[in-house]
Amino acid sequence: MASVSGLSLPHRIEVRDRAVHAAMLGVKNAASVHYTQGPQRWEGIAKKLNARMGQYPNYADCSAFVTWCLWNGLVVPKFPKFVTRDIVNGANWTGGYTGTLLAHGKEVHHLSSVQRADVVIYGNGGTGEHTAIIVGRRADGHPMVVSHGSEPAPFFCAYDYRKDIMCIRRYV
Repeated sequence: MASVSGLSLPHRIEVRDRAVHAAMLGVKNAASVHYTQGPQRWEGIAKKLNARMGQYPNYADCSAFVTWCLWNGLVVPKFPKFVTRDIVNGANWTGGYTGTLLAHGKEVHHLSSVQRADVVIYGNGGTGEHTAIIVGRRADGHPMVVSHGSEPAPFFCAYDYRKDIMCIRRYV
């Protein structure tokens, strides 16, 4: 699959590393990351919280958490080589939900092609119901995600912990 972000391969690898680092920081600090669908859910980006400096949002829902992880890879470095426009939700990094994630990026059609920082969309059609970010694979090749869809969370788990997988999307 061609680059969705327009970045070169070395830059895509760096973006994926940064997004996964952000997701795993959320897992490490799960007791301090609370689930909300209120306006506080966007504090990670609104407060410019940089995962590389150990900063993470205290409040997020699933889509805000996934977006914050990708923002940490795509925007935080602030070098011309990275993307600054919102290719994840199309909302200028100020909002979005599972449906806007579903409307952007490109679908990954084969499980063997899934990469770190790809996003799993769950639900039974329409705009989706939940999302999680791919952070790697088990030794047997099974994709693993970080999911923040409830309190307590975020959790590190298998991508198919829910059976209602709609699709996997790529933004990097």
